[in-house]
This record gives sequence, C-alpha cells and structure tokens, in this order.
Amino acid sequence: MTSETKTAPLSAAQEWRRSWTVVLAGALGFALSSVTIYSLGPFIAPLEEEFGWSRAQIASGMTLYSLLGILLTPLAGIVIDRLGPRRVGLFAILSFWAAFCTLSLATASLGLWLALWFVLSFASAPMKPTTWTAGVSSVFDKGRGLAISVMLCGAALSSTLTPIYATWLIDTYGWRVAYVALISTFCAVVFPVVFLFFSSAADRVRLAGKAQSEPAAVLAGLDWREGLLSWKFARLAGAAFVTTLVIISFVSNLIPIFSAAGISRGQAAGIAGLVGASTIVGRLVGGYLLDRVNGSWVGGMSLLVPIVSAGLLLAFPGSVPVASVAVLILGLALGAELDCVAYLTTRHFGLKAFGTIFGVVSGVLAFATGLGPFLVSLGYDLTGGYTITLQAYIPLALIASALFFSLGKYPDFTAEKA
Repeated sequence: MTSETKTAPLSAAQEWRRSWTVVLAGALGFALSSVTIYSLGPFIAPLEEEFGWSRAQIASGMTLYSLLGILLTPLAGIVIDRLGPRRVGLFAILSFWAAFCTLSLATASLGLWLALWFVLSFASAPMKPTTWTAGVSSVFDKGRGLAISVMLCGAALSSTLTPIYATWLIDTYGWRVAYVALISTFCAVVFPVVFLFFSSAADRVRLAGKAQSEPAAVLAGLDWREGLLSWKFARLAGAAFVTTLVIISFVSNLIPIFSAAGISRGQAAGIAGLVGASTIVGRLVGGYLLDRVNGSWVGGMSLLVPIVSAGLLLAFPGSVPVASVAVLILGLALGAELDCVAYLTTRHFGLKAFGTIFGVVSGVLAFATGLGPFLVSLGYDLTGGYTITLQAYIPLALIASALFFSLGKYPDFTAEKA
C-alpha cells in the first residue's frame, strides 16, 4: 500500500521488492496496447497499393478510434475504480486480440474499414494506459515516478519490435496474415504474465477477502468533480493533448517521412526501430527525476526535445545518419511524455478517483493519438511531402512545454486527510 493509505509507508526499495512483478506485467500490458499506434506506419503502403486509398483515408480509421476513445476511455476509468485494474486488464487483452484480428478482413470499402476500427475502439478502451497505471500507482508511493516510467517502457518494446516485425510479416506473408500474426504473437506472451502477476492495492484487498469498499475509502485525493472542473486539470489536459499530438504522430509516421525523403523502406523501418532504445533511456532518466524534482519541470524540458529532431530532419533530408540521430533524440521525449502526464495526475489529483480522472486524460490522449497521424497524412496529401508537418512540430512543442511549466507545486493530500 502507499503512503496515501492508512498503512505504514514503505521505502522505495521495499515497494520494489514487494511489487516489481506488477510493474513487469503492466509494462507488457502497455506494450500490447501500443501495437495499434506503432503498426500504422508499416501497413500504410500495402493498403494504399491494394485499395488505392489516400493516406488520410487510411489514417481515418485511427482518427475514429481516437474520437471514440474520448468517450470510452473515461467510462473504462470508472469501471477500473469500481472493479480494479486486474479484472479489467485481463478482459481487455482478449477483446483487443479478437478486434485487432478483424482488420485483416478489410476490403476496398472504406465504410467497412471504418466499421472495423469502430469495433476495435470499443474492444480496446480498457487497454489504455489508465488500467496499467492505476495498478502500478496504487502499490507505489516513494518510488512511484520510476515505477510508472519502467512500466511505460513497455511502449519502447512495442515501438522497437512492432515496425520491424510487422514489416517482415507483410513482406513475407502479406498484410492480411500480418494483422493476425502480429497481435496473436504479442497476446500469447502478455496474457499469461498479466494473469499471474498484475494487481493493484484494491485487487489485493479484494483477493484477501476484505470489503471492496475499503481501498476507495482510504485513498487520498480529489473526487472526480473537483478534479475535472479545476483550472489545473485544463492545463494538464492541454499539455497532454499537444504533447501526444506532436510526439505520437511524429513517431508513428517515421517510416513514411523517411521514405518520402528518399530512404529505402527497409532502412526506414530499421531507423524507426531505434526509437525504442532511446525511449527506454528517456523513461528511466525521467522516472528517476520525477521522484526527486517537480514533474512539471521534467515535462517542460522534455517537450523541447522534438524541436531538435524536427530541425535536423528539415535541415538534412534523406540523410540516414542524421535521421538516426533525430530518432534517438526523439525517443528521449517519447520516454518522458506519458510518464509525466500519468505521474502529475497522481500528484496533483491523488488516487481517490484516479481511474476516472486519468481516464478522461487518456481520452484526450486517445483523441490526439488519432488526430495527429490523420493531420500528418492530410498534410502529405495536400503538399506531397512532410515539410509542413515538421515545421508545425516546433511551435506546438513550445506550447506543450509552457503548459507543463505552469502546473506548479503539488498539493498535500496527506495533510488534508490528517
């Protein structure tokens, strides 16, 4: 239990000894949830070639996915607060697997393509970061920043393996088989680990046979109305939206961006895979800092990094070494992005209604996740390149940085309880 409950506080080392398996399971669950994002780039070219769709039309599925996420993710957060993240996570893996496989049934009908993404949107709502972050946050306090960061390294695993594995499957078996094989491989690994090891403070109490209402009664923080109606929430949500709009759309379109600059598709996939290594470094360094300095500064500084990557790609288009450096730098920002948002939510609003509050934040993240790739693809369709997108990343990153810096000090919920 954390220091925000009635039990005696544990040191960070004690928290890790007690709950490292929760972090491991959460990392794999989050890696699985990220497959949708990082598989988009490899599938664009084969879908465009087979059906004659524009890249914006292909990305419209992700946009629908994100729009529905605005409504579905907060609802999933409410369910997490009531049932606990363990049961929600196990159900989510199975529903996500079944729905993702249906993408292999796409035809030349754009309506069917959107319908398949509609189904995937409902099935994957409980797979969003809220589920995995809720579990980890509830069993860590002193080491919460690093624990969340290590858990979110699952996205680095996904961003490294998914583009390469998906490209190989497409080239070897075709895009239809690739959709099924890609998600089935990941689910076969993730489900057993989550089943054996993933839990939360609420789940532990429930499994111990205690009253299910106990965890909610002792967790400190704002209720969902106080949190969602505050000006601080508006700033955090704004920072989360712009951050995700920039970083996720940047990362998910690396292969098309490099290909348009004259880099071969195979090389582009390899370069894009480099983002995983630097993301892990960014997450671990960011998590270490989150436990030691105000997270607003960590978030604000990390959002200055994409400016460097965009500038390098604008200045040296088609250069493989420069593209590699730009990706490694970008990974540092990706590593700190969601970590800061999740951590700052726990510190500024507490854990009392974390599922609901972060569920709304995750809905904002989902909207930005889908909107970003669509806008990037639309920009390509209108201009025939990605220059305008790379230029737009610079002012947007500055806005996100400023919003993070504005959040200020953490409230003391422990003192309010006393």
